[in-house]
Amino acid sequence: MGNDMLRVKGYFHKTAEEFDSIYTGDKNRLAWFLDRLLRRDMFDRFNLALSECGDVRGKRVLDVGCGSGRYSVALAERGAGKVVGIDFAENMIDLSERLAAEQGVGDVCEFICDDFLSYDFELDFHISLAIGFFDYTEKPLPFLKKMRDITLEKVIATFPRKWTYRMPIRKARLTLKGCPVYFYAESDIADLLGKAGFKSFHMRKVGKIYLVVARPRGGYL
Repeated sequence: MGNDMLRVKGYFHKTAEEFDSIYTGDKNRLAWFLDRLLRRDMFDRFNLALSECGDVRGKRVLDVGCGSGRYSVALAERGAGKVVGIDFAENMIDLSERLAAEQGVGDVCEFICDDFLSYDFELDFHISLAIGFFDYTEKPLPFLKKMRDITLEKVIATFPRKWTYRMPIRKARLTLKGCPVYFYAESDIADLLGKAGFKSFHMRKVGKIYLVVARPRGGYL
């Protein structure tokens, strides 16, 4: 694991509770209001990503960089047969397991604290997600290639957009906290997907984010 990934791991291990409070709203009213105003695309991408998953009943779903487990648990609640979340920040995995137990889907969800690239998955997945993951990934291509290799139906991922007004603000804020962050143009994403072997994909803007849906094994979306 490179130095940048170790910095990302350390940052999210330390800020797990703070990060999850974006979803729970467990903060003062001003902070809650600012989240809804400035991070609206995070809530939009949540709804759109789940919509793009479609009918997940009985399916195996992988959540790469699962964070506090919000997507994993939501998909389990929608009837997924098995949801596997993987993240290298231990405190995020602790939050995920706690949330799954609280929501009564602990038997459907499995959370793994490990490096995605080195982990050997026993089965392929119908759907793989990487939401808010490539923001912090210096070299996305190996991750996209592995996701394509172990996914049967579709890969759903997000990438933060280059050249938005929030880009320099976010970069400065995270740099001060010791966490690297990366941004993408549409052409960057298309090039990465092509090199990873995806033949069919589409992307859409969601606020300051691109939401990508790619089919790993041919056909059209």
